[in-house]
This record gives sequence, C-alpha cells and structure tokens, in this order.
Amino acid sequence: MLPDLVHARHLAQLGLLKDILDETGLATNLLEKSEAIPLHVLMAGFQEDKKGRERFLHFSFLPLNDEEIGAIQLLQIYSTLPFHLQEGKRGEVASVLLEINTRLPIGHFGINEQNELHYRYVYSIPATSTFESEEVLEILSLFVYMCDMFAEHVELVASGEADAEQVIQTLR
Repeated sequence: MLPDLVHARHLAQLGLLKDILDETGLATNLLEKSEAIPLHVLMAGFQEDKKGRERFLHFSFLPLNDEEIGAIQLLQIYSTLPFHLQEGKRGEVASVLLEINTRLPIGHFGINEQNELHYRYVYSIPATSTFESEEVLEILSLFVYMCDMFAEHVELVASGEADAEQVIQTLR
C-alpha cells in the first residue's frame, strides 16, 4: 500500500498531465483512486482509428516502494485496441506480437487475461520533476504512431482475415 503522500503526488502529476492534454484539445477525465479503482487514472480520448473506432489512452503511475526506488516515477500509458481477438487466434496473434515487438522503439503490444489486445508503454521520469509539455507530446505522438503503424497487422490475424505467417512476411 502506498502512503497518502505518494498518492497525492501522483494525483497532482496526473492533474498537470491533464492540463497539457486539455490544451491540445483532447477530451480528458481524471479518476481519483477509490474502492473500485486502486490508483488514480487519467483517461484521454485520441484520434479514431482508420475504421472510425474510438480509442482511449489511460495514464497511471505504477506503484513503487519509495524506500527502495525513490529517484524515479513510472507512468504507464496504456490503450486497449478497438477490436476483438477471435476464438482460437491467441497463439497466432502472440507470434505476430513477438515479431512486431522486436521492431518497436517504445512500448509493446500484448494480450491480457481477458483476451483484450493492448499497446502499453512505461515512461520513466525523475521523481523530482514535473511533466514538460513538449516532451510529453512527443512521447504521445510516438506512442500513437507506433499504435497506428502496427495495430492493423495485429487486427488482420486477430480477426482471422490473415494468418500469422502472411502478416509476419509483410513485416520482414
């Protein structure tokens, strides 16, 4: 369990991040930790994908033991992909994700326990700093670019439109 001071710092940092995103015109919602939500979460809508489906970014600080790791904070940027994994395609999608993840400069694609596909990046920032607008926006730009660049390949296999080997060959 994190001390109240750490939760307060995380909430303040997410508030600063919210201000940066609000200035760009993104719709944001800051959810404070509660019984239902163990950590503060900032949600932001971002551009629809090529098929017109809504997408959202989730920002939250990963809990760290401040006694052992006090110099950094880890901000998770997470987006669930707006399509589903077809029954029986998990293994094929996993092989495509492995191929894609070796090409990414930041983050990784994955499949969670509920078979949701996601793109995730953990951003390390010094514990003593606040967010710099230009830096945050560049990281988010790269995050969205990577998501856009490879999500289509994942969807082809997840939907059954193509098999893993076909998609892997196009990536090579």
